[in-house]
Amino acid sequence: MARRSRSSPSTQPVLIPPGLRKLPPAAPVDAAPADAAPTNTTPVAPARPNTPPDRGVRAGRSARAYGLSHTSPIRRDMSHHEYILGTRGSALALTQSRIAAETVTSLYTEHQAHHGAADAEVVDFTLRTVKTEGDVLTGPLATLGGTGVFAAALRQRLLDGENASEENRVDMAVHSLKDLPSAPCPGLVIAATLKREDPRDALVARDGLTLDTLPEGSRVGTGSPRRAAQLRALRPDLEIVDIRGNVGTRIGRVKGLEEHAGKQVVLRQNTETSERADHGVGTERSGDCDAVVLAVSGLKRLGKEELITEYLDPTRMLPAPGQGALALEVRESEFENPDPAVLADPEVARPVRALGRALLAANHHETRLAVSAERALLRRLEAGCAAPIGAYAHVVEGDLVLSVVVASPDGTDMLRHTSATAELDVPGAERLGVRVAEDLLQMGAAALAGLDLK
Repeated sequence: MARRSRSSPSTQPVLIPPGLRKLPPAAPVDAAPADAAPTNTTPVAPARPNTPPDRGVRAGRSARAYGLSHTSPIRRDMSHHEYILGTRGSALALTQSRIAAETVTSLYTEHQAHHGAADAEVVDFTLRTVKTEGDVLTGPLATLGGTGVFAAALRQRLLDGENASEENRVDMAVHSLKDLPSAPCPGLVIAATLKREDPRDALVARDGLTLDTLPEGSRVGTGSPRRAAQLRALRPDLEIVDIRGNVGTRIGRVKGLEEHAGKQVVLRQNTETSERADHGVGTERSGDCDAVVLAVSGLKRLGKEELITEYLDPTRMLPAPGQGALALEVRESEFENPDPAVLADPEVARPVRALGRALLAANHHETRLAVSAERALLRRLEAGCAAPIGAYAHVVEGDLVLSVVVASPDGTDMLRHTSATAELDVPGAERLGVRVAEDLLQMGAAALAGLDLK
């Protein structure tokens, strides 16, 4: 089903699957690990909204962190395996990395209990912050090489592998999937995709305003060409302001919410926390916008959902491919067969150690299918974050349904297309994404969105 038109407002809600469940606070056990964490790492503590990074217990050091009953003791015959998780140092990245560590630990323990594993394993993660190019460069992301600037340094740490010094070693990286280039990285593989959080975009506006009630000429901030094009299609009278920075900085651009651009908790090399004024990259102003558009998932993970004045339904604004999903990336050497098409089957993938086994247990199948279709579409269109393209896939009554919008940068013209498949495996999902991309190219998507197809 395809059509070429302007977007039109819709009040019909789209049901979004429940997000990643919150794990209960962990209680430390008596026994401390024999080896101390390196000085530029921080042990994983349970993720709680608005809670800064601290010296809390490592994931894997409490029964509740494993997903077991709080009355169930950790068996002494369990084998413990410790790994370094690489992450950016922003509050959102650290929170997402904690969520990932705790989820992998919990789901792997539940998986072993369900299957009656004879030799139980416990995976234990310590966070290591890595500064990426996207954290230090200024200017619009579209001119800096796209969202891949946030992943390159983390991926290089992974690729360094066993050759890396102990203080630089990284065994796994956590990425916001929408920020990860769609092309595969040789030597690395996305071993798990966690259950998707709410994929929608959200409006954070002054005075409780919504997209329809913003006064004519209102200034709306976003750094995304996709959001900008769809906003212009819905409200041509709005002034779109290009913004960058962390979540707090972007919220602080809204009149009346300037305090969110102030103090931010940061991680120091000795793993202690401190406060500093952090106004983000290239965002020296605050309170100069009437609203900003952000991902619901990031706001929820940071405990800022109460600031949302409107959830933008996918029928009005399609999210970025992969939005709301977390990707866990490791070296291909973690598996005898690292082919992404077979990673859902441990007997075929054959993980070589506990890390790979734990990640396969944590993978959320429906999320993996959805993002595989969305990212296959991007690969075929050779598009990145600079392209005004939205895509959202989800399983409906046994079919994987993919909806896509391709817009002109000014939002004056757009293509919409929806298709589905009954093939509920990764190869089938990728074929759906490629098929939809081919349809859009025949409809003129390349010229419309300014895609540079080689």
